[in-house]
Amino acid sequence: MSRFVAPIVLIATLVVAGCDGLGQAMTAHTDVVARAAGHELTVDEAASLLRLNPRLPAQPEVVEALANLWIDYILLAKVAYEDSTLRSVDVTPLIQRDIDQTIVLKLRDQVIQVDTALTDEELRAIYEREQPGLQVRARHILLRVPPDATPAQRDSVLALARDLQQRAASGADFAALASEYSQDPGSARQGGDLGLFGRGQMVPPFEEAAFALQVGEVSDVVETPFGFHIIKVEERHLPDFEQIKDRFREYAKSTILLEAEEAYVKNLVEPLRIEVHDDAYEVTRELARKPEMKLSPRAAARTLVSYKGGALTAGELQQFMRRFDANQRGAILQFPDERLAEMLRTLAQEEILIQEARRNGHDLTPAERDSLESMGFRRLAAMAAAAGFRTIELREGETEAQAIKRVTNELLEGIVKGERSVLPLGPLGYAMREQYGGTTFERAYPRVVAMVEATRPMDMSQFQPPQPPVQPDGQPSASEGQ
Repeated sequence: MSRFVAPIVLIATLVVAGCDGLGQAMTAHTDVVARAAGHELTVDEAASLLRLNPRLPAQPEVVEALANLWIDYILLAKVAYEDSTLRSVDVTPLIQRDIDQTIVLKLRDQVIQVDTALTDEELRAIYEREQPGLQVRARHILLRVPPDATPAQRDSVLALARDLQQRAASGADFAALASEYSQDPGSARQGGDLGLFGRGQMVPPFEEAAFALQVGEVSDVVETPFGFHIIKVEERHLPDFEQIKDRFREYAKSTILLEAEEAYVKNLVEPLRIEVHDDAYEVTRELARKPEMKLSPRAAARTLVSYKGGALTAGELQQFMRRFDANQRGAILQFPDERLAEMLRTLAQEEILIQEARRNGHDLTPAERDSLESMGFRRLAAMAAAAGFRTIELREGETEAQAIKRVTNELLEGIVKGERSVLPLGPLGYAMREQYGGTTFERAYPRVVAMVEATRPMDMSQFQPPQPPVQPDGQPSASEGQ
């Protein structure tokens, strides 16, 4: 994504809620869009910012995203101005994942005791079994099934695929069949030749079939999301063992350790019977939409995933969501229930591992904690520097509050105009709000939208939104052409 497009996309998707619903219902803050640490973003100021880029849609969601960025940046600027060491900020949210990983790694070192010393004979046996670096050169015939095909039409395509498979398996010229029948235009012109490819480059059913074939063999009919395929392998290339022995030894050691870790986790987790509750999906999507929302103690304690001896609550899930950026949360919103269940089980598994590590007496040493906190402050300093807040100097006649607001608005102006990248603060932003306060006022959003729309021409066709660059297709016939 280009630097010019990125601010528009990120602002339009970075929608978090920072408002207290009850207080907002009681007080109509129609002139103030956001308030933080004694500073205010007014309707006029928000509208002025959005007018800087006519490509930004005048929508309440965009106003909300702008307001939340303003809160994050005004608080960061305030902290940077008042404390050049930045030590007044609790950096725990910035390093919490590092803390958890350090503790879990200590558990791993305690419980995973495997022998990774391998003789050359043992290494060769693993090599011949796994065939690392194997590449195949294959041809294929693709018959597509229209998305709106009836069962009878699908059966007709499948019948043709089976006929072509029998002809190819009986010795017919595969390249000629592919040139005549294949609906993959990229490879059909080359007799269905896909060239050399390794594992991970094709969709799983196609890959599984292709790598199971020996040279000259023809597959059965293989179904993928692209349609029906018949595959013939022309070549198989496997690197010489002696040439890659040393590198493969390290890979094999890592694989042995990984298998031992997976076995340990399975034995630990399976008896605990992780269960995702039916209402967890709705709550997860709501927290992905609005990770900032204020949860009552009762709501935060709500169990979403249960297991023997513990549970993953809505409050804990909210902390996980706050680690994700807007694009990641947007992807989560598109997950089907099955994918959400997998994610929730994984999060519960992480909690179980952390709890098990602590039960085994593992924690940070004072030196480790100091080291991680120093890393957190370095990350914070890097954020402040990226925002341009490390050295905020007062101009003549300017107050501290005015200087803080000025540098914040300068950053937002650059972002809105596409001259600066959005700087997401992630969990730090939420932590600063809890420490210093920050509120958005939804009732003011329509006024901002109306003010922006009033200054824009009725015909917006003159403003052509920038198009993202076309992504290069590394293997058009091997992947997209299928």
